[in-house]
Amino acid sequence: MSYQKILVGIDGSKQSDMAFAKSLEVAKQNGAKLYLLSVINGERLPSGGPNGYGFVDRSIYKPAIETMKEKLAEYEKRAQAAGITDVVTAVEVGNAKLELAENYPKQNGIDLILIGATGLNVVGRLIVGSTAVYTIREAPCDVTVVKTDLDNHKIDVKKNSYPEI
Repeated sequence: MSYQKILVGIDGSKQSDMAFAKSLEVAKQNGAKLYLLSVINGERLPSGGPNGYGFVDRSIYKPAIETMKEKLAEYEKRAQAAGITDVVTAVEVGNAKLELAENYPKQNGIDLILIGATGLNVVGRLIVGSTAVYTIREAPCDVTVVKTDLDNHKIDVKKNSYPEI
C-alpha cells in the first residue's frame, strides 16, 4: 500500500515541526501530494451573541491567519527543496479537532495524517482533550502520531530551541 495524499497538522509546536520533517520522507517514498494544514481555533460560521443576534468579527483572526500562512509558506519551500513538488497549504478557522480529523481529510481524500503527539501542556490536555487522540479515533484514514525527532529520540518540549528540520 502506498499513500498518495498526506496531511500534516501544523500548529507551531515542536511536535508538529517533527511531524512535518517526518512527512517529507514519507511523501518522497510514496510520491505523494503533501497537504499542510493549520487550524485557528475559532468560529467557523457566524454565530449569535448572548441574545442570539450578531456575528463574530472575522477580522480578529486575521493576525493569526497571516502568521500561519507565512509559516506554511516556509514549510512549502522546505518541502519543495526536499523534492516534493505537489504541496498544498491551508489555514482554516474552526474547531482544530474537527477540521484536522474529519472535515479536511474527507474534503480532500486524505489517506494518511501525520500529527504531533501534543501541542499542549498537561493542564491543556485535561481541559481541552488531545487533538491527537481525537484524530486517531475519528479520522477516516490512517494516522501516525509523531513523538520522536528524526533520530527517533523523544522530543524534548521543555527546551527553548526548536530542532532543525
